[in-house]
Amino acid sequence: MAICISIVVGKGGAGKTTTCVNLASAMAMDGNKVLVVDTDTQANTTMFLTSYKLNEKAFGGKGLFDMIRAWGLIDVENYIHPTQIEGIDVIVSNDATPLIPQQLETLEKVAGIKAEEFLLHALSEVAENYDYILIDTPPAQNDVLVQNALLASDHVIIPVKLDEQCIDALKLSDGLRMQLEKDYDTEINLLGILPTMVERTALTSYYLDLAFVNKDREENPAAEELAIPYADKLFRTYIHKGNVINESSLYKKPALLINKKAKPCVDYVNLWAEIKERMGV
Repeated sequence: MAICISIVVGKGGAGKTTTCVNLASAMAMDGNKVLVVDTDTQANTTMFLTSYKLNEKAFGGKGLFDMIRAWGLIDVENYIHPTQIEGIDVIVSNDATPLIPQQLETLEKVAGIKAEEFLLHALSEVAENYDYILIDTPPAQNDVLVQNALLASDHVIIPVKLDEQCIDALKLSDGLRMQLEKDYDTEINLLGILPTMVERTALTSYYLDLAFVNKDREENPAAEELAIPYADKLFRTYIHKGNVINESSLYKKPALLINKKAKPCVDYVNLWAEIKERMGV
């Protein structure tokens, strides 16, 4: 059965999609079969993996929303698409994705499946066909699709850009994870916190020390406000800022398919190695 990992943080611009598509690429390059689920209305993960933009309407009638609407009538595998990367399939986001919350409410009334547990049930139908399932999520704190992603997952990765707003979002997202664990009597492991878009600056060092390593808390009152007791959850691997990330948007493909030697791409390969170490696989 596939190991399911969601990429979650309730703030845009933190590197969720970049992490999802490049981690999936690193997994596939390592010989794994990967399913990616795009739950974000922007559908950027879908674009990076298939080269189709949302406005091209390439997947009308065959996206995540349509899968929910046809639940019980059409098998989940009919909504899985190949990508431009060998070893990776995707359940796409299309222009109907914004209608999903309402459709989940309807499904709960008709089929008795809790709105926030749909992905858990749906992905269990195809999990044996994959080694890993990655779920990209919208930049929301307590959205029903974020809840779905968390409850379907064995592990969670929280990417953070090193600024105060993103660190605050980290706290809220992890709070939701812990609340769902309690409410649903389940285990959702925080696999790690991933610094993204890292540059070698004094400000970067400041936030790393202040928010994660927790140095100088007594000397700096602001440290008490920002401090997070998660130093052991911080990945050793940081994703550095690099032009190849911008180029990947231009070429509509993961950065790893453009220049594997670029620093951020090397970082994602190293991240995958560290993830395997943490999961013991």
